[in-house]
Amino acid sequence: MEAKAQADATAVRPTALILSFVALVAFLDTFAIVPILSPYAVAQGASEAQAGWIVGLYSLANLMANLYSGVLIDRWGRRLPMALSLLSASVLIWLYGVLAAPLWLMAIRALHGATGAVFVPALFALTGEHGGSSRTRAMGRIGVLIGLTAMLAPPISGMLVKTYGEPTLFVGVSVLTALAGLCAFWLPADAPSHEARTQVEWRALWRTAGVLVSFWLTLGMTFAMGVLTVALPLEMGSAGYDAAYRGRIWGAFALVSMLCMALVRRRGVLGGAFGRSVLGVALLMAGLIAFETLPMPTGAWLWALLGGVGFGLTFPAVHLLAFEHAPESARGSALAILHAFYSLGYVAGPALAGWLVAQSVAGWGGAIGAAAALLIALRYTGIIQKR
Repeated sequence: MEAKAQADATAVRPTALILSFVALVAFLDTFAIVPILSPYAVAQGASEAQAGWIVGLYSLANLMANLYSGVLIDRWGRRLPMALSLLSASVLIWLYGVLAAPLWLMAIRALHGATGAVFVPALFALTGEHGGSSRTRAMGRIGVLIGLTAMLAPPISGMLVKTYGEPTLFVGVSVLTALAGLCAFWLPADAPSHEARTQVEWRALWRTAGVLVSFWLTLGMTFAMGVLTVALPLEMGSAGYDAAYRGRIWGAFALVSMLCMALVRRRGVLGGAFGRSVLGVALLMAGLIAFETLPMPTGAWLWALLGGVGFGLTFPAVHLLAFEHAPESARGSALAILHAFYSLGYVAGPALAGWLVAQSVAGWGGAIGAAAALLIALRYTGIIQKR
């Protein structure tokens, strides 16, 4: 028995390393490319409106594709769709530097968003399945790696573009993405069950309380983050704080988030995945209110602390909730739809943030939106009884 456990642990190590590498690379397209994409598109002849569409089409296409990509992952396993989608993304990233006309960039960006709807939920499904009894720690590790990418990729990509130009960045990210796709073929084979191949009942997910809770808590989290993504630079800029100072706020937020994800290693901490995600959304709301009501920069630093803890608790927990409450034959679908809600929050939050900032209520508006999603989630648990 002990020898079998050691063999299983040995088999898991390379799997964890491959999934960690995929997590690092899979989010480079967001954190390394997005900051330079708008000025690149304008330099290639796009108008400001077209540049906005070029950036935003990724999220829109990703949101739509997430509604159906999970069925593909459940029917054909996680490994092959993830590998093929990463290889496809690699080609599309390379094409940014080759087909640079605005309409081509729009088409490439939309296709790129659709590929992300496959490999991201597949990554979290594989992390949950191979995590075993250490699933909480494994989800946290993926979150830490994504946070590390978010913190390091923008300054590194900025330096690369300044020295070598955008096409060099696109080629570099393309090569890393292709390498991640090839590594995915080395993951253990995952043959879906006969049930998964023949009847992926993804519609039943909409009747599964635990899964619905994870969807709404995810929306509350990303709506709050989406509002602050726009409001923080606008309000701090008008108060006289430059981009470097604002960058330190976001850096502190990322460090606090990663620390929380790394420290939560046991399943039952703070009431389990449900308790952590509810507490996390509540802390995000408190951070938004602090940002709105306290003078600068105190409100911004308190947001970095409270919001960092909130995001660090919520992000791994909602993925764990969706994975553990979904039927085994529909886990990929549950995680894909969760990421549709994730994208929806990052579309709706920034869309409303400009108006909220103009009314001087960005923090309150973000907190109310997150509170509404939290209350809907609680209704599904029975904590708030339907009348």
